[in-house]
Amino acid sequence: MISRLYKLIVIAMERDTYDFELEQIKKLIKERGAKRVGLQLPEGLKTEVTDIAAEISKDTGAEVIISGNSCYGACDIDEKLERIVDVLFHFGHTQTFFLKKEPLLRKVKKVVFIELRSSVNVKLVVEKAVAEIKGDTVGLVATVQHAHALKEAKAVIIHSGKKAVIGKSRLKYDGQILGCDFSSAVVPCKEILCIGSGSFHPVGLALYTGKRVIAADPFTMQISIYEAEELRKKRYMTIARSLDAKSVGIIVGMKSGQFDLSEAIDLKKKAVEKGIGAYLIVMDDIEEDKLLGFKVDAFVNTACPRVAEDFVHFEKPVLSVKEFEVVLGERKWEDIFKPFSFKR
Repeated sequence: MISRLYKLIVIAMERDTYDFELEQIKKLIKERGAKRVGLQLPEGLKTEVTDIAAEISKDTGAEVIISGNSCYGACDIDEKLERIVDVLFHFGHTQTFFLKKEPLLRKVKKVVFIELRSSVNVKLVVEKAVAEIKGDTVGLVATVQHAHALKEAKAVIIHSGKKAVIGKSRLKYDGQILGCDFSSAVVPCKEILCIGSGSFHPVGLALYTGKRVIAADPFTMQISIYEAEELRKKRYMTIARSLDAKSVGIIVGMKSGQFDLSEAIDLKKKAVEKGIGAYLIVMDDIEEDKLLGFKVDAFVNTACPRVAEDFVHFEKPVLSVKEFEVVLGERKWEDIFKPFSFKR
């Protein structure tokens, strides 16, 4: 009971620190003359969405429609909802490089990204994290909610006698990371300090940079350490389980930011040339119960490049594109995580 109560308190603390930009949203709705408005929020904040919808509807007169679908990233826009509203507000992410390309830009032209910046003080958790830094210099990164606080975090590290480097990024802010882009972690150091919640981003950082990652959660004040080699072993084991596969299902993600049919077709051709039966399977969300019915030995994910990492415990192995290239003999094991900024 105490543990559950603590989690509820933490969630409430997180919600209170986020800037939902409601005044700007209402102003934009009125300026555009929008009659029908869509809202899409991440899972952890859906408890807030009915209150947000009620306020927007009351102050603007617009009909508000809430998305009940996933919201895992800027690549996960609810396109069906977008088609029936005048404007869709997508919370928790920034518009990224791959959404600025045609034809994706046409598909998201009615989408407004609300970053959900957090006002939580990062100084305390960074001060706590400094004790875990082994070297003299650490790379400093954050999710978009805390990217604006990186200079403040850097000052704390410098004050402790260490050096901190905030790397350049392909994303909106220097030091910002996505689950599929760690370009800001290209800095001259062996350790990365990541400010944000959850394990998704620090796990990706460790896997694809090969560096030791110190994760600092400013909401829970928890510090976690992620070692690259330990995480990579799990992926190597998944590949090993697939080396004798006689057939594979190649998954094509149907979300606009994840769709890559040409790559899937190319992989199918390569598999067939190697004597492996290959089948193209289209899906929105990749879940084990949806895969169980297919009579194949393994699956290859061409959608979100990070998804395969979540399926270590699936009955059948799910590989990334680069991992499947190892099975095909077209890539060396040690090259799986290079480069660690994914193509789209």
